[in-house]
Amino acid sequence: MSIGKYKRFDCKLVYVAWSSLVILLSSCSITSSTISYPLTESSIKDTRFLDTIQEQTTFYLGIINTEGFDRFSGTVFEDLQRKINLRNSVSSSPKRIDYYFGEVYTKGLNTIFIVNGVYINEPKLKKVKADTVPPVAVLEEAISLQSEVNLPPSTELFLGVKKIQEETEVVKINDSTNQKIESLDDRLIIIACFREEYFNESMLQEFQNELSEIDYYPAKGWVRVYLTDFPGYRIYEAKEVFPDAWRAYYGE
Repeated sequence: MSIGKYKRFDCKLVYVAWSSLVILLSSCSITSSTISYPLTESSIKDTRFLDTIQEQTTFYLGIINTEGFDRFSGTVFEDLQRKINLRNSVSSSPKRIDYYFGEVYTKGLNTIFIVNGVYINEPKLKKVKADTVPPVAVLEEAISLQSEVNLPPSTELFLGVKKIQEETEVVKINDSTNQKIESLDDRLIIIACFREEYFNESMLQEFQNELSEIDYYPAKGWVRVYLTDFPGYRIYEAKEVFPDAWRAYYGE
């Protein structure tokens, strides 16, 4: 009888060990899925600078939670949203959260509830002093004013020669002024900006244009989309096609 009891005890141990192994392997499985739920409505129109504040909690085996959350009360998303608001309110730089969305992430037998608070995180760009080179139109106006001075008829021949000289000088001034403006403004014209983790090259299709080819570069967690062969001093031309365009040095 005692031998039979030991045999049954051994079988129970093997069963418990086998069950524990199955649970462990299931929780470590690479099989996973995510379902998203909108919790509030969004009022954001410009989606270039979106960022999130996130809180989450895990239910082991889909039931056990070490943080005191009750999955079956139906308030897990609400509790996590309140946790985000509390964390944001005591932050040194509180964010203006626009909307929330929740996610339920399952991996093996574990279930993770996630709430994301979405806000606009527009990067601060360095201000650059305005160009000191006078516009070409101002120089042309000054020259035209000089040529409007009334002189006696005996000086008509002189005026003819002078006019030719002035036109030549205007061309030279235009060329030199444009060269100075271009050399002083070596900034890029940025037409879009995305958080690096959200960026995908397919997004570039929306910004194809007839002004210039486009390219992009990463900078401090952001991805900048810019006009490749369009100098910074032509920003007002670019704004006719991309009203939100701005200038920045490469890498900013």
